[in-house]
Amino acid sequence: MAYIQWPATLPSSISWQGYKRTIQDVKIRTPMDVGPPKVRARQTARVDMQEMPMVYCTKAQWILLDEFYTTTLFNGTLPFEMTDPVTLATQRFRLVEPPVFGNMLGPDTIPVTLKLEVMPT
Repeated sequence: MAYIQWPATLPSSISWQGYKRTIQDVKIRTPMDVGPPKVRARQTARVDMQEMPMVYCTKAQWILLDEFYTTTLFNGTLPFEMTDPVTLATQRFRLVEPPVFGNMLGPDTIPVTLKLEVMPT
């Protein structure tokens, strides 16, 4: 199955300052009357969270990213593929919330942060 691809004209490099990846806890703990709690997997597929500050984007890329989010991804409801900044492998992601654009740092320098779900393969 072909997935939507991250547009090549959008930034793909990230700023490691502010990057966060949270591993989803998929276990369930059940207290016992005696002895240690039982621990088991609640599910096998894990959906990790990733907060990814992009290096910067231009005004034209801002417009393209807004269009990509709104139109192509149907307001963030569809997953897309891009290179994972940690593993450098192609990975499926889904936006958890709309892209956050920061204060302009120059005439064509806009910081943007993406909050993503790393979809299970």
